[in-house]
Amino acid sequence: MAHVSQQLLDAVTAAVTGLATTGSYVEQTRIYACDKLPALSVRLGERRVDSMLGNSFINAEQDIYIDIYVAGKPEEIDDKMLQIDGEIHAALMADYALGLDFVLDCDAQGLSEPDTEHAGKARAVATSSWTYLIRHSTTSLESP
Repeated sequence: MAHVSQQLLDAVTAAVTGLATTGSYVEQTRIYACDKLPALSVRLGERRVDSMLGNSFINAEQDIYIDIYVAGKPEEIDDKMLQIDGEIHAALMADYALGLDFVLDCDAQGLSEPDTEHAGKARAVATSSWTYLIRHSTTSLESP
């Protein structure tokens, strides 16, 4: 079995691949280098121990970030960003556990303010933040 955080990252990436607006332009990376927009970049955030369950299990919070990249007319940037944010929300909440037995809960943390740049055509990126409550063994970071 793979690390629980990697399994979760892979499941989130799969869930947001094929959305109506971004399609297959999804990468698991910290820096999205593709010129095809709109696109998504799925990346791992912090993992924090939430509680210990005796000597057997650890409940942890794992943050996952989805950077939303869009381009277009400046007056359309927010509309595109919100459309994609809604598609991500629907995809991830359809099955909050994403088919993973070790996922106990999922909390949407919101969308950051878009960071814009102008290079002939407006481009922007905002981050959709998610926190998953996961459980793993005290002796392993693989799923129980």
